[in-house]
Amino acid sequence: MDLFEAINKRKSCRSYTGQPFDQGRLDEFRKIIDCFKPLYPDVPLEYRFVTETEGLFKVEAPHYLIVSGQGKEGEPENAGFIGEQLILWFDRHDIGSVWLGKTRDVQRNRTGKDIITIAFGQPQGEVHRDESEFKRKSIDEITNAPDDPCVQAVRLAPSGMNLQPWYLEKADSKTLLYEQVLKPPVSLAYRKTAVDMGIALCHYALACRRFGKPFSFERQSGLGDKRGYRLFGALS
Repeated sequence: MDLFEAINKRKSCRSYTGQPFDQGRLDEFRKIIDCFKPLYPDVPLEYRFVTETEGLFKVEAPHYLIVSGQGKEGEPENAGFIGEQLILWFDRHDIGSVWLGKTRDVQRNRTGKDIITIAFGQPQGEVHRDESEFKRKSIDEITNAPDDPCVQAVRLAPSGMNLQPWYLEKADSKTLLYEQVLKPPVSLAYRKTAVDMGIALCHYALACRRFGKPFSFERQSGLGDKRGYRLFGALS
């Protein structure tokens, strides 16, 4: 299934019917996750389904997917990269979903290894939207290559607090990816921008596949810093 088709119509769903999926469907979803290509194959993640969560941005849903790691470098962007594939897959199957930041599993001791939560279920209301309904920065605010279709796909990527904390700069044969440096009070309330960067990279990779371009990402830092941003990596 071509997940790229869902990029310009997926909708964050915050209202659900409450009707749960049976265990067979949940097992299917778990197998689907294993089919998605990770950003970093050598950075494993763990997944579990729960029915109760708590937190600042809690949404009432029949199911939640908790993505966890082992404390290794690269886990947050890997979680965003894989989780966004699942969210787009949900959209193609008319299943509602939404990323949740400060939301925790109430049935588990908090070890600090849980990275991010995705709520999902049968939606109340429309699960899709028109591209005109997206509230996003203009393409010129996130790149110096506005005509690049892969960058255009990134513009529609979801992010916590709708911050869209990325900038893509074409430089010779590479595209440099920058992460916005947040300042207080936003930086005190939100610390998931690395997950957001993984989501953006997912959109870029799916667009590369659609338009027959190679996708390669190398994590970098400390070089070519842009004012208000820090270098996150290079695409080629």
